[in-house]
Amino acid sequence: MKHQLTEEVKLARREIVRVQVDRFHLYYFDFFHKNETIEMAKFFFETVYNLDGKEEWETLAFSTYDKVKNMMKEGTRESVERLIELNTITDELDIQMAELLLSKGWLAGREISQDEYFSLFCELDKREIRKKQLEVVLFNLKKFYELAHKPVSAYIIKPASMMARLLGVYPLFKKVEQGYYATLPVNQDLFNEFYAIVQKKEWDFLYKAFPTLQGET
Repeated sequence: MKHQLTEEVKLARREIVRVQVDRFHLYYFDFFHKNETIEMAKFFFETVYNLDGKEEWETLAFSTYDKVKNMMKEGTRESVERLIELNTITDELDIQMAELLLSKGWLAGREISQDEYFSLFCELDKREIRKKQLEVVLFNLKKFYELAHKPVSAYIIKPASMMARLLGVYPLFKKVEQGYYATLPVNQDLFNEFYAIVQKKEWDFLYKAFPTLQGET
């Protein structure tokens, strides 16, 4: 759902996203500095979480998209819908984190530390939703890579982009397109290494926050 947020919550959410993206840079430093994986790391850990243009993206996702989705090819539609699902989960959690941050007396302009972020993460809890969020993230990693490396994708990505423009939903498709080009240069072995490290580090982060989850997964 689309939220009507106060300016304070918007600023606090931006800070939550900033510190979260910083964590990704710390965790996946090598991938942000390896020529073959820079764009892939930026896509999955920056572009997907970028708040710029978010209002337009959400408006299309929750109004226009339903009217035109059946005109899109199945692969394109699935990719867009996976991003919408991740956006919905992440947005809800980030807003709740922002509200919790504000309840602690946070003032706009103050950068919080990774330790403060982790404390908020634990206090908010939402462990089952966090688990679902991570499952969607990992699923998206694989699916975007598979899409980029299907031979047929090279022939359909441009027509799909054109169709999205004609249907008025290109901002939704743009992220699919960005994901395609970001993962295209990465070979299978390097992607497997990337995926395995992300999978381990993100589950470890979740288990550190919520130890009881470890016995459930």
